[in-house]
Amino acid sequence: MLQYVQRAFAIGIVMCFAVGAASAADVEGKKMTLPSTERQVSVVQFKAPGTNPRPAVLLLHGAGGFDRRIADYNHYASTLANQGIDAYLVYYYSDMDEKYMSNGIDVFEQRYPAWAKMVGELAEYLEKQKDSNGKAGLIGFSNGGILATGASTLDPKITAAVIYYGTEPWPLGTPAKRFPPLLILHGDADQIIPVENGKQLATLAKKLGAPVDLVIYPGEMHGFGADFSKKSAQDALTKTIAFLRKQLTVN
Repeated sequence: MLQYVQRAFAIGIVMCFAVGAASAADVEGKKMTLPSTERQVSVVQFKAPGTNPRPAVLLLHGAGGFDRRIADYNHYASTLANQGIDAYLVYYYSDMDEKYMSNGIDVFEQRYPAWAKMVGELAEYLEKQKDSNGKAGLIGFSNGGILATGASTLDPKITAAVIYYGTEPWPLGTPAKRFPPLLILHGDADQIIPVENGKQLATLAKKLGAPVDLVIYPGEMHGFGADFSKKSAQDALTKTIAFLRKQLTVN
């Protein structure tokens, strides 16, 4: 089921502008680790300027990780920081995951429940920090979008999630019982994760009582958010920031 998802390409984000902060300087990323039950998880933190309490958002990469487009992910996270949101690039693959995948072994479905649990633990940890406003959200791309749906249905403390070309959390193997407010972004020409998957996620989340914004971009294929020469990519980012600032109560 949905085996094509496990072979999805990594989704990079190309940033050529800063929404609402065009003149703001880039925020430098800081490498660190955050605790989870399984292991210390490597992240890169982009801390929002100032001392006011702020929310945190975890960015979850696609199948190929961050490194193929690291400069673009860094710029994306920096833009979130300049909007008053602490952003974290989360390296959720373990060393063993990387080893298996380098040998051609697909671990997505097998490791998915552990990754989802880990993401929830990271969000809860960040919510408890002294500079937090007590809220945390997720942004997931492709496989990372599917992971975000799983983490957000397992952990009620996750406040909001943005899902770029994702699906229901089918690898959990159990029915979802809740979702936070969702922003679902999908292209109707996507041949890797068809738009019907985004529609099905929206329908399910609404049935479970979650507020859902579903935005479908005509003619866009999988990964359209990576090309900021397109108006649709710019529009998706604008909607993402507005959604997160509202749901995470950014002053």
